[in-house]
Amino acid sequence: METKMFKEHFKMAEEELKADSKSFSYEDVLHLASMKLYDVIVSNEADKVCQLNAASEAFVLRNYERWKSGFQKLEMLRQVSLEAGMEFQKQFLQYPEYKTDPLLGVLMRQHANACRVTAEIIWLLRGGYADGALARWRTLFEISVNCLVILKYGVNAAEDYIKHGKIKAVEGMQEYQKTANAMNQEPYSDDELETAIRLKEKLSDGDNSFHWARKYTRFGKIGKLSEHVDLGKWSHNYKLASKHVHADYSEMLSLFAMSEAKQDMLLAGPSNSGLVDPAHMTAITLSQITAAFLISRIDESSKLDHSNSMMYLSLIQKYVNDVGAEFIKCSNASSPQPNNKIQPTPNASADLSVKGG
Repeated sequence: METKMFKEHFKMAEEELKADSKSFSYEDVLHLASMKLYDVIVSNEADKVCQLNAASEAFVLRNYERWKSGFQKLEMLRQVSLEAGMEFQKQFLQYPEYKTDPLLGVLMRQHANACRVTAEIIWLLRGGYADGALARWRTLFEISVNCLVILKYGVNAAEDYIKHGKIKAVEGMQEYQKTANAMNQEPYSDDELETAIRLKEKLSDGDNSFHWARKYTRFGKIGKLSEHVDLGKWSHNYKLASKHVHADYSEMLSLFAMSEAKQDMLLAGPSNSGLVDPAHMTAITLSQITAAFLISRIDESSKLDHSNSMMYLSLIQKYVNDVGAEFIKCSNASSPQPNNKIQPTPNASADLSVKGG
């Protein structure tokens, strides 16, 4: 949209107001000019958006072509993980004693969450948003830490995790109530809110600082919890991902998407650079979450047969390694900086030998 177009519409609006022989202000001219310009833009909107979509689709195709073998491995890893979870779920739901089991229920739901988040990450990577994908990996990592803590401490921890979720839901109601009128939303009734607050007090035993993991680990912060389940080596990656969640100051060149840039610039759209780390980190973390679910109840004298789960985990381990290798291969094969080959990071490994409580 050219500045010349702005000036022309401003001039036209000014002349129109003068022709009406009425006094007018600068704000009157600005309002009329902006309305006329808006009408022009809307009349061409469909064609313009079509052009933008065509350009976006062309970029996605080029981006996928560059990273094709890596994407294939990551997409299949997600599919195998999803099928493994569905197979395990189908088995334990055959037994009445497991249908309401808190441990299996929580890990099952967290695994489903992880598969969905992984799909979101893949979508962002395919669209050329490596740093957006990294920000979503942050959620995946938190799911992994929670799952490993719950697996370690068993059913009681799972029950407290459920309680904590319900408490947070009540706190969400309280926060909604504070802003409902200002946001033109219908507030909760006094009875609804009082009932919810009583539930919160009952679940937390009146402890305003209740956290589901604290009585097992002494910690509530994700950093300490990650150390507790031997994921402390991911602290730098987690903080790096958090940087893109928060509005902290950072240089454009610090973005993964700018990793192959030869000069500083303002990146306001997609890039086909920097996909290696977010993709491999996603593969590793999804595998950890899947493993936590598939081996739950494995050490107990139960009716569950974990042989299929073990086979799935073996496949998943192979896919995790292949995801990293293929994304690195794609990067090195097409990098505009051939002397700066990308290598695996120290954190680029997965340990699926998760131990229960």
